Amino acid sequence: MSQLKQLIYSDLARQYRLEGRHDVRPNFFRFLVRLPHQRFLPAVLYRTSRAAMLAGVPVLPQLLTYLNLVLFGLEITPRCEIGPGVFFAHPSGCVIGARRMGSNVMIFQGVNVGAKELDMGFDSAVRPEVGDNVVLGIGCVVLGPIRIGDNAVIGANSVVIRSVEPNTTVAGIPARKIEIEAI
Repeated sequence: MSQLKQLIYSDLARQYRLEGRHDVRPNFFRFLVRLPHQRFLPAVLYRTSRAAMLAGVPVLPQLLTYLNLVLFGLEITPRCEIGPGVFFAHPSGCVIGARRMGSNVMIFQGVNVGAKELDMGFDSAVRPEVGDNVVLGIGCVVLGPIRIGDNAVIGANSVVIRSVEPNTTVAGIPARKIEIEAI
């Protein structure tokens, strides 16, 4: 199985799991049925754009990136490496320019992840790295050469300018660690 197909099928499987459908295994038919879905097609466009960029195909990565922007309001650079199982809960208004994002990252609307200053050349040294199983809440902003640890939760409308430890929830402006009380 090609790497692109594996990544796309892992994104599809994650969508089914989040819907509570654990017994569904991705296949080509399920891929075609789910393809036009507003939470799945942005991931497919990104994955295809990145694969084209890595293969050295000219123009196609920019066209697919632009298509994602026009259709979903999602600006995501193919230079950002994203692990399997990405889920765009609501892709509109997102700008994703991280150096790397891990597996099973959940991204809500209005999220901005990137450099603190204008960086047209995409210098990975000035961009954030996001770990595995991270939730990026509605409208959060993650800026600069920082690391968001595995299993972290970034609260809605938070501004993160310092690294976040694994298994931590942060919120506020600037974001600070918060304790979640059990209900």
